[in-house]
Amino acid sequence: MKKKLIFSAALVLSLGLAGCGEDKAKEETQKENGTKAEEPQKVLAKTVDDVLEHFKKDGLELGEVSELPKDEFGNIRKEGKRVLIPSLGDDSGGRLFLFDNEENLKKAKSYYDELGNSGPLFYSHTHQSGLFLLQMNGDMEDNEFAKYAASLDTAVTGSTSIEIKEESKANKADNLTEANVGDVVKNDFAGTYTITDLYEGPNEKYKSADVEFSIDEMKTAKLVAQSPELIETAAETNVLILSITGENLSDDTVDFHPSTTKMITDTKRQIDSNVMISSFESEFIGKVIQKGEVIFDLGEEGLEGVKELKFVFDSTSKDNRFIGEKVTVVVPVNKK
Repeated sequence: MKKKLIFSAALVLSLGLAGCGEDKAKEETQKENGTKAEEPQKVLAKTVDDVLEHFKKDGLELGEVSELPKDEFGNIRKEGKRVLIPSLGDDSGGRLFLFDNEENLKKAKSYYDELGNSGPLFYSHTHQSGLFLLQMNGDMEDNEFAKYAASLDTAVTGSTSIEIKEESKANKADNLTEANVGDVVKNDFAGTYTITDLYEGPNEKYKSADVEFSIDEMKTAKLVAQSPELIETAAETNVLILSITGENLSDDTVDFHPSTTKMITDTKRQIDSNVMISSFESEFIGKVIQKGEVIFDLGEEGLEGVKELKFVFDSTSKDNRFIGEKVTVVVPVNKK
């Protein structure tokens, strides 16, 4: 009996050593082939709140979070929350869902993807990780959404293969009037402006009836259009931006329309301002001051070879009739 026990123990030890040898040989082979043993996928986050906490840990922007109404896939989802992202604007952000199964998740993802295919105004970002689905407003930049998607992957599986691009070194400005050369201004409707040059403007004030106005800034920019067909430009074009201040000197309500201004170059081009992307409130109710931008589409050639610009402003109007005269402003093209 004792001999049998000794034999059995020796057999177990021998088999164990053989198994260890096989495992070691397998590891050596994997090292030689540059491969690793497949590990079962980790599932870390179990709820929507778990993922949101991970977003916070990764330093991602999160505003108000609220429960989604039942009409947003309430019959097929397990959890769903609305997430606001303040930098995208009022009531803008996205949704984070958790589903019971892959089939229901695919239905929701297809809904958002197909809606986006119907037109740029309805586009939104989507990303799936496990049984979680993230949907974000299409105004969010691709690289910014990639950060949320990567954070979701890491929260759910412990890793991600999403590549985050290095942040652009270009400065971001809040508006076109304050932007300097190299600054980037994102406009949700028009697209992305990158300021290319600043020009000397006229140091004068002009008057049309009861409205006094000035050209405060003059600059050019490269515009990458959000929806070229909608704003009637090429996908990428050069634009001239006039920052204008107007003041009503009377108590009456009058209209002054800089966004209908025509520009004539000394190279014999005539260009109407692009009303779609020019932002100037034309109605002056009493003694008020209005500020805004008037934008001209310069096309590929920009201001190449242009030495002088002439701007023709329409007359101020009152009660649907013009009062005063049109105003012509001549400006030499001199870079600052």
